[in-house]
Amino acid sequence: MGNLSSPEKVLFLLKRLGEPPYEMGVTELAREMCAAKSGVHKLLALLVRESFLVQNGATRRYSLGPAVFRLGNVYSDMKGIGEVARGVMEAIAKITGTSVFVGIREGDEAYLAYKVDSPEGFIYQGQVGRRFPIHAGALGKLLTAYRDPEKVRVLLAGRTLERRAPRTITDPERMLEEYARIREQGYAVSDEENSPGAYGLAAPIRDRNGEVWACLCIAGPKRQFHEEKRSNWLRLVINGAEEISYRLGFRS
Repeated sequence: MGNLSSPEKVLFLLKRLGEPPYEMGVTELAREMCAAKSGVHKLLALLVRESFLVQNGATRRYSLGPAVFRLGNVYSDMKGIGEVARGVMEAIAKITGTSVFVGIREGDEAYLAYKVDSPEGFIYQGQVGRRFPIHAGALGKLLTAYRDPEKVRVLLAGRTLERRAPRTITDPERMLEEYARIREQGYAVSDEENSPGAYGLAAPIRDRNGEVWACLCIAGPKRQFHEEKRSNWLRLVINGAEEISYRLGFRS
């Protein structure tokens, strides 16, 4: 990573601070980038000056600033997904007592973009902006499944599939089969794959061109997903994703 150009270093800083712990010091960032502390400090100062980052006066650590927030809102308004999805998400959260997410794919990664917790049920502790593994959990699996299979094969070849829970798939060939199954059935299921005791369901959201770069997902403790509820809740998720897709302009 030490051979990154200055623009690449800037992008690394912005993306890194968009992930836990969301606030870091110059020494930590320079170490992760394998770059000189003085050079990283200059880039951080530039980003602070332009409001892309802010610095905590007490800890001297950096976090994302208001310019990123503004641009994120511009993107959200252009895509329209935040506004059209919220009503659907709130309705599903109220019915199921689970947390409801919209995930988006950015490059090779899957991220939590929007979240609605049930007013009386499970509350997901993860923050918006969290990255999800591409091989574990309904959200990450679904967003990866709808990419070009050959690109995904190359992506998997370059990664170690970490075992995160009892049923995590760690074999690349089995993972490719799982992606094919998701495309065929039109949804993804996670049964203790990303976190022990957790269960999730996800369905694709399509834009006006039919592309899948987002998904609707519900997640919570496995004990909430009683067998008699799963099919009904899956139908809610699929119907909700189809409703959001329709509002985004998709016509099958």
